[in-house]
Order: sequence, then C-alpha cells, then structure tokens
Amino acid sequence: MYTQDLYSIITPIKPNTISRLNRSRKWEYGYNKEHDVVVISRTGKIGEIYNIQGLKIALPAAPC
Repeated sequence: MYTQDLYSIITPIKPNTISRLNRSRKWEYGYNKEHDVVVISRTGKIGEIYNIQGLKIALPAAPC
C-alpha cells in the first residue's frame, strides 16, 4: 500500500533549547542558520518542526 511521505514531523533541535528560547521569545522570523530551520512564527515561539522534502520549517506554537 502507498504511504504518503511528502512531509514528516521531526525533532532536530533539543526540546530544552526550544523551551528555553520560547520562554524568552528569541526565535527570529526567517532562516535560522544555527539550527538549519525556517521559522515562520512572528511571536518568537515555535512549536512543531516539519520536514517537507528536505526543507525544515518551524511552525508557530499552538495557543494554550
């Protein structure tokens, strides 16, 4: 049976690093060279990170 593998949810950044930078809202919009991800969050917080055919995209954090 065919399985769709266009995207996957990955964790290339340690959870401690994500929570530390989310707490201080340090994630800047655009490409982050240090962690090799594209951040599309304007609030400075990220949630899940998707790998779409080799491109890592960090989505905004889900509202609580």
